[in-house]
Amino acid sequence: MINQIIAFSYAIFMLLPSTAQSRDISARDVVLQVKSCKFRFQDTLESLITTPRKENDFQSAGYSAVVHIASMEKTFGFNFSCHSQFRDENEVAADYGGYLKPGQSKWISAFPGASPDEVSRLRKVTKTLPLISRNGRGFYTIQDETVGEPARRVRHFSYCLFHKAQAICGDGEVKRLADTKSDMLPYALSILRNIEFIDSPSASTKPTNP
Repeated sequence: MINQIIAFSYAIFMLLPSTAQSRDISARDVVLQVKSCKFRFQDTLESLITTPRKENDFQSAGYSAVVHIASMEKTFGFNFSCHSQFRDENEVAADYGGYLKPGQSKWISAFPGASPDEVSRLRKVTKTLPLISRNGRGFYTIQDETVGEPARRVRHFSYCLFHKAQAICGDGEVKRLADTKSDMLPYALSILRNIEFIDSPSASTKPTNP
């Protein structure tokens, strides 16, 4: 998951403008369609939204924004991927760092492909919490880097929102750990909590966990 986040984050920051000016941004209604998932959200940030394109085989869209804090520009970004035709949420969630405990409706952290030693190390710097949007439910996971130069370490972010037989998931970066004023998680969550799935006439019911 981390390799995917690093690759996406590099693409997001390359898309951001090198300079930005402070200005009031009126809320705009954004409607996106990624594969079979159609959804909308209200955006009030100085953002750049990329729609599915040939370069990513039309598999995902992207969101990046500039936030002004204490006369400084902070940036963050994440992507939107669509999943459907799954038997239960965990088929999708594990790839984004979450696992729904059967019968408990509680999301916990997942570490697919990690060795026992890696899980022991990562569990200390990983949190998974519930995420609720206008008509979707799911989770988000944050995970701090523990290797590499301390000044370059970041907080990774991933999420999934489920609605009936569809899921919107993604990942990105929300903080540079060395910068105490760079936590962009509240801004990312404000966008995700505002998401509303737009049902199509053929939308089916939510899959049931076994």
